Amino acid sequence: MTTDKALRKRDLILDKAKELFIQRGYAATSMDDLVHYIGVSKGSIYYHFKSKEELFLQLLARQNREWMDAWTEKQSSFTSFEEKLYGIAEHMVDDFQNPLAKVGEEFYISNPDNKSLLDQILTIVLGPRKLYREIFLEGAKEGFLPENDVDEISVIFASMLDGLSTSLYERSTEELRLLYRKGVGYFLHGVMGAKSVQ
Repeated sequence: MTTDKALRKRDLILDKAKELFIQRGYAATSMDDLVHYIGVSKGSIYYHFKSKEELFLQLLARQNREWMDAWTEKQSSFTSFEEKLYGIAEHMVDDFQNPLAKVGEEFYISNPDNKSLLDQILTIVLGPRKLYREIFLEGAKEGFLPENDVDEISVIFASMLDGLSTSLYERSTEELRLLYRKGVGYFLHGVMGAKSVQ
């Protein structure tokens, strides 16, 4: 059974590790660096995390949960199916300012052959797709799209949002926000204009 004290220690390790990973990058941060920066023993880190990779994966998972929880809190301010799609796209753009996202890209690129790690990253990355699906289910219940296509539409929508993120480095945040808004508009026009696509 995990005690409150152990959970606080684990959170401290995650918080301080996040700071160091953001400062130095994933590859340039060693376990010894983490021990020195956090101010705990190596054994304390290994008690909570099997490896530097697992520690970083837990950071990514926590960030993803926080992003999803933040959306859950704000989604009620969007009253319609369409507004929610625009809202969650903007919520994604806002997250691009999170510096841990860039370190996550480095982590992903530095582990191309580690299938276990990549599977864990994929599980984390696919979390938001559940939120998209909920929005599209609402749209289906309101008659905007066929309910039997909700899963595929969610995948296509997620792929569009993820694909647009490649423009992050060539546009300002406001330009990116506008691009996402246009992307959602084009997407909605196509989805709501078709009963079913074969």
